[in-house]
Amino acid sequence: MIRYLCAALLVTAATSAATPAFAACGSDGMPPEMFRAFVSGTQEALNEHGFKAGGVDGKMGSRTQSAIRSYQRAAKLPVDGCVSQELLDHLNFAQPKVYAPGARKP
Repeated sequence: MIRYLCAALLVTAATSAATPAFAACGSDGMPPEMFRAFVSGTQEALNEHGFKAGGVDGKMGSRTQSAIRSYQRAAKLPVDGCVSQELLDHLNFAQPKVYAPGARKP
C-alpha cells in the first residue's frame, strides 16, 4: 500500500513540475471568454502601473503571471500569481495606487 502511495506522489509531483505554474490558477469555473476578459483587464491595469505584463491579449502566460506576482508583493497581497476579481479590483480601486519601482505615475 505504501509503495503505491509513494508512486502516486511521484507521478503527481512529476506532472505538476512539468505544468506551468499559472495552470494551477485556473479560471474558477468561469466561462472562457469571461476569464480572458479578466486576464485582459489585469494585463492592461498592470501595464498602466508599470508592471510590464506584456501585450493585452487575454492569455495567462508567464510574463503576465510574473507581473501579477510583482504587483502582489508591492501591494503586500498574498502572492499566488493568479488573476481574480479581487486582484482586478485592487488594481483599479485601491488607494493609494501601487506602482512598479521607477514607474512613471500619472
